[in-house]
Amino acid sequence: MSYGMAGNEDAPVLLLLHAIRNTRMLFAGIVPALAEHYRVVAVDLRGHGQSTDAASYTFADIVEDLSGLLDAEGLEQVTVVAASFSAVPAQMLAVREPRRVTGLVLLDGGFYRLADMPGFELESTVERLAAARFSSVEEAESQFARRYGDGQLPPGWMATELERKEDGKYGYRLPREAFSAYFREYSAFPKEELFPSLSCPVRLLLADEKGLADDGQRGFFRQAAADYARLVPHAVIRTIPDSLHLLMVTNPDDIVEEIKNVWNK
Repeated sequence: MSYGMAGNEDAPVLLLLHAIRNTRMLFAGIVPALAEHYRVVAVDLRGHGQSTDAASYTFADIVEDLSGLLDAEGLEQVTVVAASFSAVPAQMLAVREPRRVTGLVLLDGGFYRLADMPGFELESTVERLAAARFSSVEEAESQFARRYGDGQLPPGWMATELERKEDGKYGYRLPREAFSAYFREYSAFPKEELFPSLSCPVRLLLADEKGLADDGQRGFFRQAAADYARLVPHAVIRTIPDSLHLLMVTNPDDIVEEIKNVWNK
């Protein structure tokens, strides 16, 4: 597993987990601010970026990878910041390693199952992402920025998540089988067993519902957040105003402050 580190070795440790099809570079815009207060460890999850030597793609595999990283680096305690799909294995790691995971910051993910979400179709989603093509890294970054803004991300940041395909264009490095496997895991994980098992502080940060497609999705996410609050009564749940799904990109300053306040209610 490929990862990078920044900040003071004696500071509290943050473990950053990115969204699907991205890499640790998704956090590049906020790492400098976080490194002023923390030792920051940002990983490429299996199948992503430079962590491509993998034969299977499950949340349990990710948890094994992360536990091995903690052992290899001698990290006794970490706060995990997880975006989108990675919020599920982050919670699994917290249950497996309750003495090591001292807090969770979940960025608009992991509090619902994809199979329950209105309009989600697994096969068409996998096909759309696996077949996505860009003429260049710059074009991919331009499309991303039109939706999410630049997020203080450096030029060329998407180079780690893209590769040139046989047709000469760029597509996501994450293979089709990984898209399919991860989305299946995200669709069917046992939330009724996982969520109540959490004992560490949890901060669930939600995107502004104004950015959702319709009333059906807005109602679904409201109910999912309410269900999470019932199953994890000690969780702090907050909506970040004027934000979209990739919160660390659309609202970097807000997310840095929320991470710093993870133990405060």
